[in-house]
Amino acid sequence: MVKSIMPANLPPEYFEAEKRFKQASAHSEKIAALEDLIATVPKHKGTDKLRADLRRRLSQLRKDAAKKKKGARADLYTVPKEGAAQIALVGFPNVGKSSLLATLTNATPVIAEYPISTTMPLPGMMPYEDIMIQLVDLPPVGNESTDGWVSGITRYADALIIVVDLSDDPEIQAELLIDQLKSWNIHIKTEVRNQMSDVSTHAGIFKRILIVANKQDLPETGEAFLRLRKKFGHISSCISVSALAKENIEELKRAVFELSGVIRVYSKPPGKEPDLSTPFTVPSGSTLLDLASSIHKEFFRNMKFARIWGSARFNGQRVEKNHILKDKDIVEIHI
Repeated sequence: MVKSIMPANLPPEYFEAEKRFKQASAHSEKIAALEDLIATVPKHKGTDKLRADLRRRLSQLRKDAAKKKKGARADLYTVPKEGAAQIALVGFPNVGKSSLLATLTNATPVIAEYPISTTMPLPGMMPYEDIMIQLVDLPPVGNESTDGWVSGITRYADALIIVVDLSDDPEIQAELLIDQLKSWNIHIKTEVRNQMSDVSTHAGIFKRILIVANKQDLPETGEAFLRLRKKFGHISSCISVSALAKENIEELKRAVFELSGVIRVYSKPPGKEPDLSTPFTVPSGSTLLDLASSIHKEFFRNMKFARIWGSARFNGQRVEKNHILKDKDIVEIHI
């Protein structure tokens, strides 16, 4: 794959990822496979050149994909990100993914009793208080004709919602779906894993997930949900809903916001009232410096300090650049 001499100590995962890259056809698949490939290369002096070559190739692929989107023939199997975060819905046939998308967003998917009514990725925007989160409905997992690009979109999304049917052994469905994600080298990101150094021992990427158990309006589904939560509650939040009866939908929206991994921060010009109409959204755990960087390079370069309303010990407290922001903080930056 790379013309330079290969380092001798590459792990087996590298060659598996290289094989997937060579077999990929769509730009999204190639980019996802190459990201995997880079993740498998050990970081030491002997691999510097290889990693640099792979990063250059990845950069070129992304440029080619961007050019293709601008051209007359857009890639049908990519969904540009919009809103505060992009979250993909993953599940087997007839679990109600399309019904959930229609209930939560402005999208109008085909909703049918027959399997695989969703044949293309379908995005919709879910309003949550003062922000929008993009949800993407995908064809059911397990279809050879679509699994290639479905895996590409799940890798590109910020997080995943695993949708299961409460009337049909939901814990088994969840287990099979998680196993399928692992076969695509997509692993579940948990709070424990976030704090542990063993993440690097897994090839591939990590995603936050939310398990949504649909059809709670059907009889005798309570026990099935308890089984599901007992088996997977330690790695993911689990929520029981009914898309048809509109049950627990507001609770689901809150869970989706928490899954998104973003917080809202409002700006306040010195001496003026804060702008509470359009928040900035930044990843949870972001610092003042991260926020300044996302607003404008001048703020990033010239910020001296800021005052915080919200998570500070008292309103208007002066804080330093490394202060970690919380959801709904109001920030007054001084430059």
